[in-house]
Parts: sequence; structure tokens; C-alpha cells
Amino acid sequence: MRKKKLVLPALMLSAALGTAFALHSTEPEREISNYQGTYTCQPEGIYDPASIEEVQAIVEDAIARGKTIMTGNRKFASQIDAACAGDDQIQVTLKKMNKIVHFDADNKLVTVEAGMRFNDLNDFLREQGYGINMVTELAIFTIGGMLGSGTHGSTLDKPSNMLADYVTEMKVVDGNGDVRVLTGELLNAARVNLGVLGVVVEVTLKIEDAFKVKADVTGYMSDKGLEEAVLDIARNNYSANIAWFPGLGRYTTTLYNPVPLETPGLAYNAQADVSDAQEFFFGLLFNAAHEFPGTGLQCLAAKARYQARAKSYFRDSVTGKKVSDPIGHSDQMQYFKCKDPNKCIWDRLPIALQEVAIEIERLPDWIRDVRKIVAAHPKTCFPLNGIYFRFGKASDSYLGMSAGRETAFVGIEYTLRQEGKKEPKNYYVNLEIEQMSLRKYEARPHWGKNSVAIFEDMPSRFPMWPEFLQAKAELDPYNVFTNPFWDRVSGNVSLDDYLTPECNVRGECYCQIDDHCQAGTSCQSGLHFTDAKICR
Repeated sequence: MRKKKLVLPALMLSAALGTAFALHSTEPEREISNYQGTYTCQPEGIYDPASIEEVQAIVEDAIARGKTIMTGNRKFASQIDAACAGDDQIQVTLKKMNKIVHFDADNKLVTVEAGMRFNDLNDFLREQGYGINMVTELAIFTIGGMLGSGTHGSTLDKPSNMLADYVTEMKVVDGNGDVRVLTGELLNAARVNLGVLGVVVEVTLKIEDAFKVKADVTGYMSDKGLEEAVLDIARNNYSANIAWFPGLGRYTTTLYNPVPLETPGLAYNAQADVSDAQEFFFGLLFNAAHEFPGTGLQCLAAKARYQARAKSYFRDSVTGKKVSDPIGHSDQMQYFKCKDPNKCIWDRLPIALQEVAIEIERLPDWIRDVRKIVAAHPKTCFPLNGIYFRFGKASDSYLGMSAGRETAFVGIEYTLRQEGKKEPKNYYVNLEIEQMSLRKYEARPHWGKNSVAIFEDMPSRFPMWPEFLQAKAELDPYNVFTNPFWDRVSGNVSLDDYLTPECNVRGECYCQIDDHCQAGTSCQSGLHFTDAKICR
């Protein structure tokens, strides 16, 4: 084992490096929150290094003081603590490390600092005549954050639907404070890294020639035969996004297919361009759907969302008007962003998301099972995007959701009550679907979008988990890069520790006894998938 390095006091090291960087301020920031403010972390301090040398100083100081480190933004895009340092530990953001490092047009490579936001990279590449496709829908994430969680889009036509698989080289500051350039199997381990292999500081990405796409948005008033058609839809289009509303018996498709770059059209994806009036309406409707008896308002909200997704939500970038037959640059069509990135609708309305990945060939059977669950719970509607399907090829990453298998990604967005503290209406239906996905279909949860409870038996879900642990031992021998989330998903802390009164309401457990449920409900078996335990 490598001997522990002699670590200079942080301020001496900073001076030796010729920087003005200081690790310790008199009043360090002590709080970061997720995008909705529903989850807050209390680190010892939050640091914003502007160079690799400053990152090294932070890591070496943490080693010397026995602290742990996690990288994540002050407003992190997770429902839980995936990007949070533990209490009184070290939080690092890379907001100052957000630049293009090198652009190599001849070899179609670009190297960027990990704090760069994906939409800024898109803007740069488009101007040079290049792009990266199709690896997300929301473009405001940082490159490092996308690699930490395995952010993905939807395509079976491209080599991958995940940014992580386009990385050719990754530069990290490891758990010794050394700079490492990762390739080969260490790179495969680090493609989706959860922040526990080091601080990712620079990334080299494979790019391709820019192109345009034409989008076709269609609403189907009947979902009959969807299970027979769904894989053909996915395989016969460059990119397919399907929103299924089983409580309504309807679905919509948004399909992208390439057209030559010279094709007229400058449309962009405007699905997040929600007016103040629309936001106010949906806020009232979502809240009323929770507070009033029955499920009629929930299904009314689902109908409103179906109608919004059943026709084009693309706008012309010049006139701002909606376009019924949209064509535009691939990145601007596929990746949406909010007009104000700090004021997206989901920042202000209490919206949550559960997403899992299953083997693609099992999706038709999964749909059949969900039909039976919904039939057992009449008038259950999914009032946001229904159940949302996306697709991707098998990944070489060790911990990507599509690691080693062609994958269907299945998401259910749902609304909390306005105060964000109570369970959503018909949450037990979501939980029966969720537990069926995990236990019957060997689903893998999204690393950032889910509840505490869903991360059960994670090592068993990834064949390369032992190899990931070997990579962590090599890159982080002193376990500097860890947090409570990693402790849970790796099995170092049992999810049984979260079995407390009303833990089901908070998404911290699947109930085992009535005490785990909210007042007025009891812990029961699922009506179709009887191995599930739900509060009803």
C-alpha cells in the first residue's frame, strides 16, 4: 500500500502553489439543498476550487483531518442525498471549473472541465458544426454531475444514450490527492462513479458531425396493443419517448429522426416553457387532486398533461411561435432547458420522480403487469407524464443503469402535496409497481431520482459491482470519497435502519408493519403483485 503523503497545512500549500485559494474561511457556508429545497445537507464547509491544484489542496487537507468529500452543486438535481457530503464533512462544487480545455476537430474530441453545463457545451459544439447525441433531455446539468449519476436520454440508433459512454479519457484527483488520467477498465469503472472514486476535474468526449432532426408528436386515444408495438417504436426511430397514461387508456409518442443539416428549420424543444398562468393552474389542480376525496381531479390533471403532450410543444427560435412540423438542430430539439435555469416549473411545484431500468425485451410483460395493477386500483391516473419510456443500448460502464444489457428506462413522475411533506394520492399504486419492478424484473433504480427505499440489494443488480469496489480501493485507499448515500447503496448501512414510524410516508422504507404507515392506513400486500408491501 502506498504510504500516506505528508500533507502541508492548507494555507501553506495554497501559498506554495502561488494561489489565493484558502480552504478555511471565518464563516464557511454550511448548507446546500436540492432543487426543490425538500432535502438539505449540513457540510462543514462548501468550497469552490478554480483549478486542479486547488482541488488537490482540498483533498490533501481532508486526508490530514480525517474528513470525507463529496462533489455536488449548491442546488443539486437529486431528490435525496446522492450528491451531499455527510454532516460536518467537505462539500466541493466545480462551478468555477466550467471551461473548454481543448477542442480537436480532426479527431472529433473535446476536453472540458467537469463543472461545465451541458447546454453551454452544446452551444460551443453547434457553432463548430458538431454535437453529442442523444444523452439527456434536460440540458442544464454539469458534465461531472451527468457522469456521477449516469444521466441518459433515449436512442437505440446511436452507440449509447448516456453521456458516460462517450468519454474517452477522464482526469480525476484521487484519494491520495494525486491527478490520475483514467482509461481502459478504470475508465469503465468511473464512467458512472457516484462521486466516490475521486473528484472528476476534466473529461474528454467523443463528438460527431452536427445534424438536424424532425420531431413527430402524436397522441393515441387508445393504448390497446401498446405492449406489442412499444419495442418496434423504439427500434424504428433514432430517438423515441413514450408517455403512457394507463388510467386513461392513452399514450403519446415524441419521435426524432435525422434530416440533413441544410434542411430549413430552427425549432427548439419548449416543453419547459410554461407560462405563469399555466403554472398557477397546474399548481391548483395538483394540490386539489390531493386534498379532495376521490380520484377525478387526478385524472383531470392527467388528461391535461396528455393533451399537452399529444401535439407539438416545439417553438421557432426566431418567432417564438409553436411549430406543428418542427425541424431544428439536434441538440436544441432533443434537449430542453428552462428560460430561467433557476426557475424551472419543477423547482416551484412539488414534483418528484421514480425511475428504474429493466431489460428491454421484458418491457412488454412489464406493461401487461402494470395493466393488472392499475385494473386492481380503479381510476388510478398518473397526472404528469404518465409512465414514461426511454431506451438505450448496453453500456460498458460498471454502474450505469444500462450496464451490460439493452435497456428500457421507465419513469413515473408524481406530485406531492404543496407543502411537500405528505404522500401523494394513490402513492401505494406507485409503490406496488416499484416493488414489482425491483423484485420481478430485476430493475435498477436511477441513482439520483428516487427515494431512499428503492435502493435495496444494489450490489446484486450490477455484475461488475466487485470490480467497481476494486477500482475504488485503488483510487480511494483511505475512503475519502464517501457519503451517507454511498453507505446505504453499498450495503455498509442497512436500509432496516430507516424502519421508523411513518417511514413509508417519507419514502424511507417499504412498510413491514402498520407502524410504518401514515395514520388511517395499514401495511398490506399488493393487490396484483402480492410480494409488494404497501400502505393502503
